[in-house]
This record gives sequence, C-alpha cells and structure tokens, in this order.
Amino acid sequence: MILVDARGHGGSDKPHDSSTYPLEKRVSDVVAVLDALAIDKAHFWGYSMGGWIAFGMAEFAPDRVDRVVIGGQHPYARDMEGFRQLARAGIEEGPNAFLSGFEQMAGTPPPGYRGRLLEADYRAFLAMAQDRPSIESVLPKIAMPCCVYVGEADSLYEETKRASGLIRTAEFFSLPGLSHLQGFVRSDLVLPRVRTFLV
Repeated sequence: MILVDARGHGGSDKPHDSSTYPLEKRVSDVVAVLDALAIDKAHFWGYSMGGWIAFGMAEFAPDRVDRVVIGGQHPYARDMEGFRQLARAGIEEGPNAFLSGFEQMAGTPPPGYRGRLLEADYRAFLAMAQDRPSIESVLPKIAMPCCVYVGEADSLYEETKRASGLIRTAEFFSLPGLSHLQGFVRSDLVLPRVRTFLV
C-alpha cells in the first residue's frame, strides 16, 4: 500500500494560497507519486476529500487507475463554507476551538486522528476549503471497476448513492446507521467488502 498525504495534510507541503488546491493539481500529486515509484497503474482508494480526488483521477488520469474505491463522497457541486468557518475558528481561537467545531460537525474522532487535527495547519485548511464545482460529467465516462460506499447517516448519503447509479461499472454498498466519520473509521465493516471487490 502507498499512503499519500494530500497537499495541505500530514508531511506534504501546506501552501496557504487557494490557487494551489484545484482538483487537477491534487490528481497531479498522485500521478507524481506513481511516477516516482515507476508504477504505471494502481488501484486508488479515497474517502471524503480522497473520494473527491478519486473522481478527479477518473477524470484527469484514468489510464493510471486499475480499480477505484470511493467512500463518503459524490462529484456534485458543494458549498464548503462550513469548513471555512471551522478553519477560521482554528486560526483565530486555536486548536481546541477547531476540534470543538469539528466534533459538533462530525462527531468525536479517534485518538490518533484527534492528534493530527490538533496539529493541523488551519491556514492551509482554509485555503483548500474552496467551493467545489461539479464534475458529475465524469460519471458516465468511468470505465474502470468502481466501488462506492457511504454511511446511511452521512449527510452525503443520498448524493453519493445517486452518483453511484450513474456509473455503469459501480458496485455500491451502504453502512447502516453510520455517519461520515464513522464510515471512515469502521474498517471492520468496510475492509471485507473492499477486499472482495479488489480480488
């Protein structure tokens, strides 16, 4: 497995200029990692923001993707003002204010994830939290095998399910009772389904 820190996160660069975060550049980062490792094609699995990048991979670099797994995300236009408010709270009031707002929005994160949120660069988060344009035109063009999943208590559930129905190669499954964050951390429920898809 190759685990990539998306720009603005973890050990990757964290620019504060919003012009450095369009979807095409996020895709080019993934392609650069594949090139550096001399990998022509790989499975791609993305959740939440990573799912947005997965749709971008299908649009801008489909020849580099074997199978794609998309969790908790859809390709439709999305207003990101809530995330901008969260980032501003982190900048103006500090990490605890960011974490408090995050927990109100998404629920309590597991300890490791909580620590990463407290150490995040909130100015980078603000720069990347731009409203997303729709890339739904990619849906009928996706030709590689595709697995889409989402928690049934996730606010993105309906749109994610609807999008999966427009991908002719898609397999869809839902996670009863799970929120967006729970869909991210409940690997015991997700991994068996994804393993079956990737075999």
